[in-house]
Amino acid sequence: MKEHKKLYKSGKLWLTATVLAVAAGATMTTTTAHADTTSQPVGQQASDKDSQIAALQSDAKQQQATINDAQSQLATQQGKLTDTQKQLDTAQADYQKALAEQDQATQNDPDVQAATTAVNKAQQKVSTAQDGAKQAAAALSDAQTRQQQASDELSRAQSGGTQQTGFQLPDGYTRENYHKLQDALADGNMDVRDAWDNMAGQNYMKFKYVHSAQDKQEAVDPAHLTNQQRIEISQFVIDLLNPLREKIGAQPFVVSQGSVDLAQAVADQYNADKVYSGHDYPGLNKVEVANARAFREAVEGLDTSINNMDDLKAAIFSAIDDMIFHDTPDWGHARTLLGLLNDTDLNNESDPATQSYLGMSVSGDATNGMMIHFIPTYDDVDELVGTPAHPFDKTVIKETKQDNTAAIKAAQDKLDQANTDVTNAQRSKNGADDQLTQAQAELAAAEQSLVAVKASASAKTAQRVSDAKGRVTDLQGQVTGLKGAIEKTNQTLAAAQAKLAQDNQQLAELQKPQAQPDNEKYTNLDPSLVVKVNVTAGDTTIPAPTLAAGAYIKNTDNGTASAAMFMVLAQTNGVYPEGTKVEWADPAKVQKDAQTAGTYDEEVILDFPDGTKSKAFNVPGVLVVAAKQTPSTDPTTPTEANHTLTVHYFETIGYAADGREINKEVGSQTFTGKPGDVISTDQIKVPAGYKLAMDGVTYTIGDKDSTLEQPVVSIETPTDDHNNENQPTTGNQTNGQLPAGAKVVNGQVVDANGNVLAGWMVVNGQAVRNGSTVAVNADGQVAASAKRLPQTGSNDSLALAGLGAASLLGMFGLAGLNKKRG
Repeated sequence: MKEHKKLYKSGKLWLTATVLAVAAGATMTTTTAHADTTSQPVGQQASDKDSQIAALQSDAKQQQATINDAQSQLATQQGKLTDTQKQLDTAQADYQKALAEQDQATQNDPDVQAATTAVNKAQQKVSTAQDGAKQAAAALSDAQTRQQQASDELSRAQSGGTQQTGFQLPDGYTRENYHKLQDALADGNMDVRDAWDNMAGQNYMKFKYVHSAQDKQEAVDPAHLTNQQRIEISQFVIDLLNPLREKIGAQPFVVSQGSVDLAQAVADQYNADKVYSGHDYPGLNKVEVANARAFREAVEGLDTSINNMDDLKAAIFSAIDDMIFHDTPDWGHARTLLGLLNDTDLNNESDPATQSYLGMSVSGDATNGMMIHFIPTYDDVDELVGTPAHPFDKTVIKETKQDNTAAIKAAQDKLDQANTDVTNAQRSKNGADDQLTQAQAELAAAEQSLVAVKASASAKTAQRVSDAKGRVTDLQGQVTGLKGAIEKTNQTLAAAQAKLAQDNQQLAELQKPQAQPDNEKYTNLDPSLVVKVNVTAGDTTIPAPTLAAGAYIKNTDNGTASAAMFMVLAQTNGVYPEGTKVEWADPAKVQKDAQTAGTYDEEVILDFPDGTKSKAFNVPGVLVVAAKQTPSTDPTTPTEANHTLTVHYFETIGYAADGREINKEVGSQTFTGKPGDVISTDQIKVPAGYKLAMDGVTYTIGDKDSTLEQPVVSIETPTDDHNNENQPTTGNQTNGQLPAGAKVVNGQVVDANGNVLAGWMVVNGQAVRNGSTVAVNADGQVAASAKRLPQTGSNDSLALAGLGAASLLGMFGLAGLNKKRG
C-alpha cells in the first residue's frame, strides 16, 4: 500500500498530511497526438447535410402552402355552414308554424268538432257501462258467497253439529319413530330430530278450522266457563284427537265429570298461585295430592279477546295444530296428547283395560293473560294412594244430539234465498256486460269517424306542411355535409401542421452547431499532469495512471472580480474536462517493465467523458518500479524489507478562483532504504534552477512505500522592469516575456507584424515557452509579462497583480518542509 504525503502550514510549523492526489506542475514537455476517427470526409458530410436541409425546407414550404389552403377553405366552409344553419333555423320555424296552422284549421272544422263530440259521448257511455258491469260482478260474487255459506250451514244442521275436517298424521308419524327420536335426542343426534321436524312440520297449519254460525251466537267468558261449556270444549278436543290416537295405537279419550272437575281444579290452582304463563309445578303437585290422582298437562296461551264459542274452539284447534306438528325440540306436548309413550310404569295407553280421560279448563284473566289447559289422566296407573277430597267421577259423558229441525229449515230457507239472489245477480251482470259491449262498439265507430273527418280537414293544409318539412330535411342534409367537409379540412390542416412542426424540428437539429468531440478538442498531453505510478518489482497488479487534481477544468465563473482575475492566469482552471481518465496504452509492456526495478517511460491514452479516446502519449518516467527486498535467511535475525520514498518537487505558480493553489511539478527523486533510515540534505537532488523552500530538510524511510510533495522555489529572482517597460523587446527574450503586441493567431504565437515567434507554442489557449505560461485575453492578445509589476487602470494589470500576489503567497506561505511521518 502507498501513502501520499503533503506539507501544510499550521501557525509557525510545517506539518505533513495524507492527500488523495498530486498537483501537476506547469513545466510542459508537450506531445501532440490526433484523435482516432473513422468519419466521412468533411466535404461529403457537409454535402449530405445541405441536401437534407434543402429537402426539409422544400417540404416545410409545401406543408405551409397546404396549411394556407386548408385555412382558407376552412374559413369558406365555416361561413357557408353559418348561413345554412340560419336557413335551417328559419325552415324549422316555418315547419312548426305550418303544423300549428294545420292543427288549428282541423280543430275549427265543423265536421271535426261534431265527430269529437260524438267520441266524447261514447267514451262517457263506456265509462258508465264499465261501472255497472263492475257493480253487477261484485253483487254476483257476494250472492255466491252467501249461497256457499248457506249450503255449509244446512249441511251442518242436517248432520246435527259442527263438522270439522280434523287433522291427519303423515306417514312416519308413529310411536316407533317417536321412540327413535327420543333415543337420538339422548345421544345428541340432531339429524334424526331434523328429519322428524321436517316430516311433521309439512302438515303445520295445513288443516283449516270450519267455523260455525251457531257457535258464533253462543257467548262465552273464557275465564269463567260454565260446566257445560267445559264439557263441550272437552268433547270438541277428543273428537279431534281420537282419530289420531287410533292411528298411533293409543286408547281413545273419554270425557267424564271427574276429568272436567280435575281440569278445573288445575285452573283454580293456577289462579290461586297467580301463574299466568308456563307450568305451575308446585300447584300441580298440590292438585295431585288433593285428588289422589296423577295426570299430565299440556298448556297453551289464549287470546283474552275471545267472547264466543266459535272463536274459543278455533283457538283450541290452532293450539292442537301447534302441539302435534310444531312441538320441537322434544315433542313433549305431542306425546301427552297422542299417547306416544308405552311405559307400564306410567300409563299403558295401548291397553284396552286402561281408560283414558281428558278434561279442559281455562285459567287467568283478561288483565294478566289466560291459558287453556289440556289435562289427560288414566285409570289404575294414575290412581294414587290416599283419600281424595272429591272422588274422581268416572262416568263417561256421552255427546248428545240436538234437535236441529228448526235449524235445518232456517238453513234451507237461507239457501233458497241465496240461490235466488245468485240467479238475479247473474242476470244483472249479463245485462251490464251487454251494455258495456254495445258502448264499446259505439265508441270505436265514433273514433273511426273522427279519424276520417280529421284526415279530410287536414288535407287542405297538408301540402304546405309537406313543403316545409321537405325544406327542413334538405337543409339538415346540407348542414351534415358541411360539418363532414369541415372535419376533413381540419384533419388535413392538423396533419400539415404536425408535419411542418416535424420539419422545423429536424431543421433546427441539422442547423444547430455540432459539438466538437473531446478527442478533437484536447489533442495535447502535458506529461507532468500524469501522476507517477509506484510499484514494487514483481507486482502482478499494476494500477492505472491518474491525472493530477489540478488537471481538471473547474467552473469558476462566479461573476466576481477575483474570479475574472484568476481565470486569465495560465493553467489556472485545469486542462481536461471532469471525468477524464487515463489508461495504459500497452498493458503488456507495463506488466513486463514492472518486473524489474527502475523508472520507465510508458504510453497512456486519455478516456474522455463523451466516450472518445485519444491516441497514445508517451509520458517519461511515469512508472517507478522499486527493487523487491530479499528476506533474510538468518532464522534468528529477521531482515526488514526495503521501502521506497518518492519525492515530487513542485513550484506553486498561483491560485485558482476557489483558492486552490496551482502547482507545477519540476522533478522527482526516489530513495530506497529500510524503515527508519534518514535521508540527509546532501542526498537530496533538487532540479536545476530550483532550491528547497526551506533549509535543513531531511526525510525518513517509512514502513511502507510512500510518496510526498516537496515545495521548491525558483532561484531566478524577478526583476523590476519599470525603467524599461516602454522599451521595445525582441522575439528572443528570456524569462518567458513576449514582445509588445504579441498575440495568438490560428493556434500560433505571432508578433505585432504577424510573424511567428520561434520557441513559442500554444497549449489549451495559453502561450508557452521554456515552462512559462502567459495569459491570453478574449481577443487573443497576449498579456504583458508576469515578471512586470502591474499598471493601474487595466484589467490585465489586475490579473497580473493576482499572479504577483499568488507568487508571494507561494514564497512566504507555502515554502517549507514536507516531511514523511510514520
